Amino acid sequence: MHGAVVHRKLRFGPFELSIGERMLRRDGQVLPLGGRALDILIYLADRPGEVIAKQELLDHVWSDVTVEEGSLRVHIAAIRKALADGQFGNRYIANIKGRGYSFVGTVVPLIGNTESRNDKFRHQGRLPVRPIMLIGRETAISKVSDKLRDERFVTLLGPGGIGKTTIALAVGRAAAEKFGEEVYFVDLECLTDPRHVAGAVATSLGVALKSTDPCRELVNLVRSRKLLIILDSCEHVIEAVASLAEQLYRQTEEIHVLTTSRESLNVQGEHCYRVPPLDCPPDGLEQTANAVLRYPSAQLFVRRVAARTGSVVLTDEEAPFVAEICRKLDGIPLAIELAAGQVAALGIKNTVARLMSRPELLRLSHRTAVPRHRTLKATLDWSYDLLSDAERIVFRRIAPFSGHFAIEGALYVAGELGIGTGEIYDAIAGLVEKSLITTQIDETQAQYRLLDTTRAYALEKLEEHGEFDPISLRHAEYVIQQLESKKEMISAQPRAERFAAYSSQLSSVRSALEWSFGSHGNDEIATRLVTASIRLFMELALLIEWQVWAEPAIARLEAQPTNTRQDLARELRLLSGLFLYSSWTADIYRALDIAERSQKVALKIQNPDDMALAETMLGAANHLAGNHLVAQKHFEAGLRHSASGSRLRDENYLFHHTTLSLAGMARSLLYRGLLDQSLDYARLAVEEGEKSGNPTTLCRSLILILPVYLELEDWQRSEQHVTQLSNLSALHGLKPLHAIATGMRGRWLLLQNNVRDGVPLLKRAAEELEAERHEMLNMDFVSDLGAGLAASGHHQEALTLVADALDVQKRGGKFLFAPALMRVKGLILVSRSHEDYPEAETSFLSAIDWAKRQSATLFELKAAMDLAELLLKQRRVPEAYKYLSAVLDRIPAGTVSPDHKRALQIVNRLHSGIKAVG
Repeated sequence: MHGAVVHRKLRFGPFELSIGERMLRRDGQVLPLGGRALDILIYLADRPGEVIAKQELLDHVWSDVTVEEGSLRVHIAAIRKALADGQFGNRYIANIKGRGYSFVGTVVPLIGNTESRNDKFRHQGRLPVRPIMLIGRETAISKVSDKLRDERFVTLLGPGGIGKTTIALAVGRAAAEKFGEEVYFVDLECLTDPRHVAGAVATSLGVALKSTDPCRELVNLVRSRKLLIILDSCEHVIEAVASLAEQLYRQTEEIHVLTTSRESLNVQGEHCYRVPPLDCPPDGLEQTANAVLRYPSAQLFVRRVAARTGSVVLTDEEAPFVAEICRKLDGIPLAIELAAGQVAALGIKNTVARLMSRPELLRLSHRTAVPRHRTLKATLDWSYDLLSDAERIVFRRIAPFSGHFAIEGALYVAGELGIGTGEIYDAIAGLVEKSLITTQIDETQAQYRLLDTTRAYALEKLEEHGEFDPISLRHAEYVIQQLESKKEMISAQPRAERFAAYSSQLSSVRSALEWSFGSHGNDEIATRLVTASIRLFMELALLIEWQVWAEPAIARLEAQPTNTRQDLARELRLLSGLFLYSSWTADIYRALDIAERSQKVALKIQNPDDMALAETMLGAANHLAGNHLVAQKHFEAGLRHSASGSRLRDENYLFHHTTLSLAGMARSLLYRGLLDQSLDYARLAVEEGEKSGNPTTLCRSLILILPVYLELEDWQRSEQHVTQLSNLSALHGLKPLHAIATGMRGRWLLLQNNVRDGVPLLKRAAEELEAERHEMLNMDFVSDLGAGLAASGHHQEALTLVADALDVQKRGGKFLFAPALMRVKGLILVSRSHEDYPEAETSFLSAIDWAKRQSATLFELKAAMDLAELLLKQRRVPEAYKYLSAVLDRIPAGTVSPDHKRALQIVNRLHSGIKAVG
């Protein structure tokens, strides 16, 4: 049978386990279960009735690693939760005391089942993959979808637990095809600082922000796209969300915004839809099971009970009690689900009795002005009362985790103050079974998460027991430990995996930063945390957020009466991060200041590697500022320090300073016109980049030294390096660097007079770099693009490009490319019209002046040759000879380069013209 594969399947109760597919289904619906848990379930279900020793299971499932027995208990608990094991008489997995586990359910093998290989789950857009139980929401989804289509901006209103997020996700999935899968879900519940709202949206969209007005920048970046952006849980950052949503609505035409909030945003364009509770069976109605189950709230309750207890049939005797529960809980889905979770322990009748005996449980408010955690506080109180002492302790102590956390995190934060490892494992398993924490099990380990309402409640309990600060300290220490211990492992992963790993840590890092810088925080923890988190923020393109924490961290270090070498090393690392941010945003004035501060700190440490780092930063900043003689001096100093350093601490730095110093020397000597010396350093820079074993370091080296080979007109070696850069950056997912490779190839073509093929590549590179928010990296070839556009007859476009680039250069003190840009402006004007000759002459003279001040003899010579050619066209031969010969006289004897050779030819021609006139 073409395209089909036979899978062995086992059926037990309402479940179907496909061993070949590695999937567990109930009534045709796939149940979420991680890889390790599936391995355990398959191993047990394939041997029904056998007692499998715990060690045998551990050896089978974790054959490649050593794990504790607690991991097995956690995964068994997850399986039991998925199977609703042990409730209402349904038993599947038994723990045989002292021996192991046994699958005790009745297993029926299914033979000959087939399934097409094409029947795969497709992830729609950028929506989170999570199971959604939709009961009684069809009308709401239809109305919201229509309103969103017609009005573009809709807010779902309602109290916590009413189902706003569920409806929003359903609307997003329904609209995914219309938006070409460009549907983005932004969960704001973990965000504590309103200033980071735009950054959170940008990260979800895959763009990076760097301006001081992130909302405007974000709108400009997405203005031309057709998107649906879902902003979830907006109430705690409502002002920031309102401002951003209004700008997206007013300043774009194809951006649709769907928000969920307890209160309206109250801005132009917003159309609100208040999410109603689920319909409940009215009091006095016929209370048969059939009559009660016509109402969505009762359907949800029974479905949730069945999910925990196995198949359940509502009887006429139980139906009135279910109707009573739904009415008393006001049809709020989350409250109903929480109540259903208690049925396993109490039964339906006792659950109603408990509700009636605790009147406060019945006053569940659903006014949008009341915070979400207060809406369900009574129900959570009830669930909390049913926990064991150990479960209560663990429940409140994991509250600092915002987002997902591993069992190791729970062990660390809860494992002090009188609770043991075994108790924590059992408590986590119990909390999973009682639905107070959610679980997500992947191939490596289980990840846990407190829902927003539950976490807020747990934080209150932490405060009540006077444990907030000590447990927050433990949490911050754990976050630091994770960042530091996993740094090398994550750095070695492919970029997509690095991004995912750091994204999973972001919420907890933010939570720990908020506490450590708070009134009861800890200076040492704060500075360690900011230092340890820099790579995370770099990888997620959130340096703009990180630097907000970095400055106060440095201030705290500097305010200390005495500093240890460790404190100074930490300060230097923070300064190097700020240096990268300043360079990325082209704020060279600030980069110079930071580099000078770094040098002072490094002098106190007296470590050669740290001195090399500081000197390299000074060299790079001065190079970008156009101070080539000063830059060369610092690069040379950096290389001297590197030679005497250990060269064993590269992982402690944010960039490979030896490679950067070698490439910096090549660049400085190139600009000074000393191409033979520049070439020697270019070769060394590539060799050092290859030795580093870091693809990013090698790519950056190639980018920095390629202009040397292009100036030498070594087309073969240039092409080899461009190809190497293109392949390496593509292989490792380095999009900005791959865009530069495209631009370098365009420049290579253009310098060989292939305007037709070169210009499109240069334009594509510039567009890709702008889309990645790395437009400052295109300056190495923007001059060539300007010349290419002029050669294609697009003079005004070329002039605008050059004018914009000059403005960027002058605004941040990045004057490196000023001579080249002024020279190209002159070339564009010369090619446009003879009427522009006077302005072109001014541009060439300005380029010569800029080059003289920078000791950039290479560009002084280029501009002087262009000026001479212009003057020659106007028969001003003596002036042309004067300008060009003056530059040539200052070039050291023995200098050989294509430009020098052409300049000598022009001078000889001019000299002959002067003699003829004489």
